[in-house]
Amino acid sequence: MVSIKAEPLTIPTFANYGSIISPDESISNLDDSMKTANQGTAIKLLGVSEIEKKYPFTDTPKWNLFRCFPQPHLKRSFCEDQTKGSTLIEHSIKVLEKHPSSSQTFLPMGRPSNELSYLIVVALEDSKSGKPDVSTLKAFTCKGNQAVTYGAGIWHAPMIILGQQEHLDFGVIIYEFLDKQAPEKDCQECHYDESAIKVQLVST
Repeated sequence: MVSIKAEPLTIPTFANYGSIISPDESISNLDDSMKTANQGTAIKLLGVSEIEKKYPFTDTPKWNLFRCFPQPHLKRSFCEDQTKGSTLIEHSIKVLEKHPSSSQTFLPMGRPSNELSYLIVVALEDSKSGKPDVSTLKAFTCKGNQAVTYGAGIWHAPMIILGQQEHLDFGVIIYEFLDKQAPEKDCQECHYDESAIKVQLVST
């Protein structure tokens, strides 16, 4: 069994797995040379996240929509500081998936910016087997204004929703695979026994 503790999502901690869009974090690190836009009424940050594609794909990426629902044991408030909570919650990871030829960006919609809204679990690919390298497993708690881009070939769990609201919507941008006869070529899965991978996080 592998047990990992969830940690707050930040730009540096996620760098090995792709990139994130984290407005508060990015803007707080700007200096006086920051660029403004819209006649000085906005701040423009360039290249905050990368979109990857490999052949054969459509010329333009597609936006999809996912409405995701929290599992009963995760329908509660969670702490960003894992030392301040009162209840330890364990969540089992039953499947990891990867898209070898396209990155995938999840943009959450409708949650407060400071609310822990979803959990992500990622792993790098084992160079020999192509399966998830469990020694690289990481879990991150994500706020309502943080978007995640999984790099092409990065193993990840399906979206795991946190909080007391009924659902969380995501706008998802990805290059769609053209070969409709073999869509599994760009969506591969690895299944696990319920006790194999556990994520620990703390609720209030």
